[in-house]
This record gives sequence, C-alpha cells and structure tokens, in this order.
Amino acid sequence: MNKETAKIRKILVPTDFSPFSQRAIDYGAVVAERFEAKIVLIHVIESAAYSVTDTLIVVNHEAALKTTADALMDNLEKQCIEKGMAVTTRVVSGTPYREIIKEAEKEEADLIVIGTHGRSGLERFLLGSVAEKVVRLATCPVLTVRSPEMPK
Repeated sequence: MNKETAKIRKILVPTDFSPFSQRAIDYGAVVAERFEAKIVLIHVIESAAYSVTDTLIVVNHEAALKTTADALMDNLEKQCIEKGMAVTTRVVSGTPYREIIKEAEKEEADLIVIGTHGRSGLERFLLGSVAEKVVRLATCPVLTVRSPEMPK
C-alpha cells in the first residue's frame, strides 16, 4: 500500500454520547488532524422507541429522542469546530450497526473510529456488540477504541 492509497479524507465516528464514544471522538480528531480529514459524527436512534401505557396507548418516543440527540449533536459539533476540525453530523433511526455501515458507505468514509463498551460474557451474548458487528461488516478499515477503565 503506497502513501496515496492510504489517504484518509473522511472519518466516520459513531456516538451514543457515552464516555466510550467521547474517547473515540478524541481519537478520530487526532487522526483527522494528522491527515487533514473531515469527521462525520453519527448517532443512531434505535427503531424500537415505543412503549405502551397502562391504558393501552402506544407512545412513540422517537421524536423526543431525536430532539435530545439533535441538541447533543449540536454541542458536539460546536466542540469539534472550536478545536478547528471540519465536522458534519447525522442523526438517523434504525439498527445501530446497519446504519453506521450504511452511512460509512454513503459518505465514502475511509475509516470508522468506534468506541467499545467492553461487554463480555452473558451481557455481550444477549446485547451483542455494535462495534464487533461494524468491524466484521464494514467495507472500510475500523479503529476500535477501548476505554482505559475496561478490565483486561
């Protein structure tokens, strides 16, 4: 691989607004600065954002979640811009790993930087790992960022 084929122009960084995601954003910023790349921050609202009240009324929480996510993304975008980064943001709905991969392909991302929650055992089996699925299925390289607080 020569220097030109390894050019990183666009980095997709998924966020769930957790400290794990913030650490991934920080790593993405370092890589973006080094390669003069643009960062695309994405947050995925899970599709099953519904509940049923005791009166059997179905409540769609997606609108409220989107409002909150938009505000949090605006704050992240401002922080990135203040640090001199070129950044765009997206808030989408769906299955997190699928939407991350779809957005990476749509944006023609050269790299995905994703934080890992470090679940193991039964919790990982039951909940799955978004980062693991992205690593397995993405068509571009994926950098996973492990939190220093995670057990080894």
